[in-house]
Parts: sequence; structure tokens; C-alpha cells
Amino acid sequence: MICGIRVSHDGGVAVIEDDRLVFGVELEKLDNGRRHRTLGDLDQVAEILRSEGLTPADIDRFVVDGSALETDSTEPTRVATLVGGRPFELTIAPYQDRPGRTIPLARHRFRSHGFGSAAQEYVSYHHVDQHILGGYCTSPFAARGEDALVLVGDGRAVVRLYHVVVAARRVRPVAAFRDRAEHLSLSSLVREDSSLPSRVVVTGESALDIKWNSRLRGIFEEVWIPPFPDDSGAAIGAACCEMFRKGRNPALRWGVYSGPRVRICGVPDNWRRQLCDERGVAELLHRKDEPVVVLSGRAELGPRALGNRSILAPATDSAMRDRLNGIKRRAADRSVAAVCLAERAAEVFGPGGSDPYVTFEHRIRPEWADRIPAVQVDGTARVQTIDAVAKSPTARILSAYEAISGIPVLCNTSANSQGCGFFPDVAAAARWGGTRYIWSEGYLYTDQTQTRQTTREHGWLPRDWSRTSVTW
Repeated sequence: MICGIRVSHDGGVAVIEDDRLVFGVELEKLDNGRRHRTLGDLDQVAEILRSEGLTPADIDRFVVDGSALETDSTEPTRVATLVGGRPFELTIAPYQDRPGRTIPLARHRFRSHGFGSAAQEYVSYHHVDQHILGGYCTSPFAARGEDALVLVGDGRAVVRLYHVVVAARRVRPVAAFRDRAEHLSLSSLVREDSSLPSRVVVTGESALDIKWNSRLRGIFEEVWIPPFPDDSGAAIGAACCEMFRKGRNPALRWGVYSGPRVRICGVPDNWRRQLCDERGVAELLHRKDEPVVVLSGRAELGPRALGNRSILAPATDSAMRDRLNGIKRRAADRSVAAVCLAERAAEVFGPGGSDPYVTFEHRIRPEWADRIPAVQVDGTARVQTIDAVAKSPTARILSAYEAISGIPVLCNTSANSQGCGFFPDVAAAARWGGTRYIWSEGYLYTDQTQTRQTTREHGWLPRDWSRTSVTW
């Protein structure tokens, strides 16, 4: 059992048992934490383990991600943190490999802390290594036991290309580019070197740029981008480094909904709770044309809202984009992502096809432009595709909405307040107050104050609710 830890910004804790991801917790997704939150006290590792039914004694190896500061030094780095509320400096690996001086997947061993376990030791890998292995081990290439290239654009000037040689459990540097604009030279590089595979993992902060990802699709036969390409996946990536080197399998068995569980709380003041299934939510979306916060099960990994911590809303009116940007306090011209049934994605979008983690740019087909204006900007959209048969409440909500409206698309933006991670529970979403409806674990919560005010001012009332599955 391996515990991966990210201490600095985008702090997190993840556990892998053999080749299975048990959970991945990003600190910002606990207690309505601030975005990019650090692991403020190393004692939090034991607290998170206990919340998942584990103890530090259950962990065979603690693995800490290396420094995120890119320097020429090959010496270990010290990061300031706390232990038991007191200042402490944790020694970690430097940022990256230096070709000719160090090698990828260099394993640094330290004995200054035990994270609550009896053994006062842990290991650390270069920060760039967690990007490489976190991306590769979660890829379909690893599942098939195939070599792959890994392109790391870590938000800095240099973009690095690596080759994962799975049989040897080795990573070798291939090339470095001054910036992402040089990505076109990748085509000739792969074509001229027959030893390089034409399949690539794209990771690092730059992999959140859907336009760049889409251009890479024209160079490689297969492109894989994990849902956590930035440092939000660093704890998972750190654990993958140890699994890749020491484990039996190069592929991680994982699911995107492996974050913190939604917390159960009472009914907030001035809110009413009633039983409501997913079809009831779909009816509400269609009849009321109102956004609904959806909090279900475990949170999704990474920075994208993928249905378990989402605000869903009809996409049939461009005013909905303005409304969502307004309640999220974002720029008025910012795009709003779409969630679309995978079975109909190619009908609505081009190229369409599978895109479960919002990683590529899609064009809205002309015949759909006027039907879903809230999710388009300049004729393009950011799209999450979801299978109708997926074990996901959002999949069931969207399927029911399509059956009612004929439209397989909803707006999908993250359920969070400005500057914070996802809402951990209904109470946090109610305190935020951006919507009058929250749905969680089979219950619909309605803000009675907003309901009375809106009924007075706009005259909306439920129509024939006898045909819905909401229990009043």
C-alpha cells in the first residue's frame, strides 16, 4: 500500500493498494478549502487516512512529490510546513531530471519524518516524474502494456518529451522544446525515429488548454490526457512513480470519482428538503429553466467538474451563460462547458466522439447552434461526454432530460464558490446561495426565501408536478 503526498500548492493525499487507486483527496476539496491549498500540517496525512478507514501503520511506503520550483540544482529541496502546529522543514527531491547528470525516476530516500508511522522514512521523486507516471499509468497504453511518449508542458517555457519503455520500467528523455509553439516539430521527430511510438500522453498544466490538445490530435495516432494533468494529480502521480518501479503492473486501476465523499448534513435554515430522483431533477431543469447544484457520491479528481460536483442548467438560452457567470463571479464572456450524452455527441458536435474529461475543443454543428447557445463561444464548446448507462446521477439526469426535451446537452460548471474548491456538502452550497435548488443523494433542497421572492416578482409556479417523481 503506497501513500502519495503533495505538500505545497495543490496539496493532496492519495493511496494505491497494489495497482488500484483507493482514493485521491485534494486539500481544496475538504471543508470548502481555498483553491491550490497546501498541506498545512503533516499531521493532516494521518487524519485523511483515518477518514478513509486507514491508519499510517497500514501504509507500506510514503512517497512525497518533489519540488515544483524549477532550478538547475540537483540537490534535494527543503519545503517549509508544520508538524503538530510547529514549524518543520521537509526534505524532498528537486524539480526534475537533468540529462547527463541525473535520470528520470531517480528515487530519493529520506529519514526525517514518518507521517504517523513507526518507520521514520519516506521516498521522493522529481516533480516532473509524477507528471510522467501519473499520466502514463492512468492511460489506456499502460492498460495494454504498450510504450508511449509523454509530453510534459508544466506551465513553463520548456516543454519536454519522454519515452516510457514499459518492459524495462524505464523513462528516457527524448527532446525539449522552447515553448508549445514548437509542438509541430513533433510530427517530423516521430516520423524520422521509428523507435518512437505514435501514441502520446499529454500532461502538465498546459494540458488544460483544449486548443493545444486538439492540435496534437493531428500529429499522433492516439492522445491521452488524464483529468488531473496539473498539480491536482501530484499525489496520485507520486504514488504511481513507486508503483511503476516496484509493483507488478504498470497500469493503475482507477476511477475519476475517487475524491472525498459528499458529507451528510442537516437541512440548512430556510431550505426545504424533499425526496427527488434524477427524473425529478430533469423535470425541474426543463420546466423551471433554473440551475441546480448537484452533489453526489465521491468528488471527481482534478479541476474539472464532471457531474458529481456540478451546477447543471439548460443550455437553450444564451442568457443562462450570463447567469452562470454572474453567480460564479466570472467574466461575462467566459465560456460555460457542456455535458452531452456520448451516444449523440457526434450529432451535436464536431468531431464529437468520446471526451469524458473535457480535454478537447469541439465545434457546434450549425443545425444545433440555435438550440444550445449557452455553451458556445465563436462556434466552439468545451464538452464532457457521458454514457447514458454510466453509474452516475448526472448521466441519469441528462438521459431523463433528453427524453423530456429532445436535447442531449446541459450546461455543466463547477459547484464551488469563487476561489474555493468544490462544495463538500449541501450546507456549504446553501451558504453560498447562488442557486435556489440543490440536489444531493436523492433529496432536493429548495431555498424557501428565494422561492417566495421569485414567485412574487416573476409569477412562476410549478406546473403539473403530479407527473414528476418529486415527492412533495
